[in-house]
Amino acid sequence: MLYRVTKSIASILFHSYIRLTVIGHGNIPRSGGVILAPNHISYLDPILLGIAVKREVYSMAKDELFKNTISRFFMTNLNAFPVRRGRIDRHTLKRSLEVLNQGNVLTVFPEGTISLHGNIMEGKPGVAWLAFNANVPVVPVKILGSNKLLPDGKAFPRMGRARVVFGVPIPFDFIGAMHKENRNTLARMIMDEIQRL
Repeated sequence: MLYRVTKSIASILFHSYIRLTVIGHGNIPRSGGVILAPNHISYLDPILLGIAVKREVYSMAKDELFKNTISRFFMTNLNAFPVRRGRIDRHTLKRSLEVLNQGNVLTVFPEGTISLHGNIMEGKPGVAWLAFNANVPVVPVKILGSNKLLPDGKAFPRMGRARVVFGVPIPFDFIGAMHKENRNTLARMIMDEIQRL
């Protein structure tokens, strides 16, 4: 309930304050589990994706955001769950598989962190591991302009434009046997597709 209300309010505010263009929304499967794999250039990115996608979206967020009671309440009700960065977080992997196996949309930033310079960075193999184990497609996503709307160090976004482009889904069959080199291959494939969009 809180998710839908918050999304409606955010949509109204963003479309009046920020001109958001969405391209390729039809590439997102209408049902079933799917991973959205976007580049990450601003703290606005999860919000923009939540607005751009018609289906309900789940996402990971750094565990520091869940230490405050009020912040934890809103993050949880906005379908976010904590992840401890810089290590293998088995609890988060389990939760991610549950989300996907229940037929939901999960956002996973393959770079693992925000690119402060705005350039595409190397992708981590975790997306491939999730796609293989949940047997779901990966939709590459390119976000443009959000780093100019909310530059690093700023608390409030500026007026401006942003664009979210959804690419053609990559089926998990492309991953092949689940060896490390195959996970790295898919990670490179995803980042190449993001760069191309």
